[in-house]
Amino acid sequence: MCRLFGIVANKKVDIKFSMLEASRSFKLQGKKNPDGWGVGWYEEGKVKIVKYGENAFYSNRFDELVKQLKAEIIIAHVRDASCGNTSDENAHPFGYNNWIFAHNGTINKKRIENLLKEPYSQNFTSEPIDSEIYFRYIIQCIEEKKDVIKGIEEGVKEVIKEGCCGANFLLSDGEKLYAFKYGRDLFYLKRDKLTGLSFKSKETNLNALIKSKMASSEKAILVATERLTDENWQILNDGDLLIIDKLLQINIKKLNLYL
Repeated sequence: MCRLFGIVANKKVDIKFSMLEASRSFKLQGKKNPDGWGVGWYEEGKVKIVKYGENAFYSNRFDELVKQLKAEIIIAHVRDASCGNTSDENAHPFGYNNWIFAHNGTINKKRIENLLKEPYSQNFTSEPIDSEIYFRYIIQCIEEKKDVIKGIEEGVKEVIKEGCCGANFLLSDGEKLYAFKYGRDLFYLKRDKLTGLSFKSKETNLNALIKSKMASSEKAILVATERLTDENWQILNDGDLLIIDKLLQINIKKLNLYL
């Protein structure tokens, strides 16, 4: 299955540790998810996405990007293709207007595609694969409801109605990160001064990282499909929508998916 990673920070931060150095780094996860990688973030409030249909574990381009990238909100993905070819276009994340989206799972592509209206059914950037169709349907619901949480609830309710093999996603509008959990594991970690003062890891690199983050007053919340370190990651439950804003306030909504 695919792997997701997201971060919201109080200032522009790098992701070198999580991507390259952690004991279960995102690059290492790419070894078993070889069908593409991608990273999405915001520059001057505008969406930036870099993605390739190649294995992150063997990619110099992956290393080069994450070594120089700094942003306040970042979404990353490594792909294990269950729908569509291996290509740059089919790699995640996907963008639409000011939204960035990455998905972990498989949905009923044809049924959801039939629910799309214009303009959401036009100008796909992939084949389209099921994940981009899922993304467009979520955005369609958000804009019809004129409410992000109600729109997400409406969209995922329809997606899981007749069963799906995982509906996890990360979604951002540049102001907040939304992480939805259904069918696959999803964890989050709050890394701040308190964590740094009270946490002692066997991982030398992790202790050094936390020390440097404390010194620079960096704080962040991370979301991932696997615990990247031996810190105190919290697991989400099916139906949970984790919402993180730029002030690093956490809100977990239990969505009503079955009515």
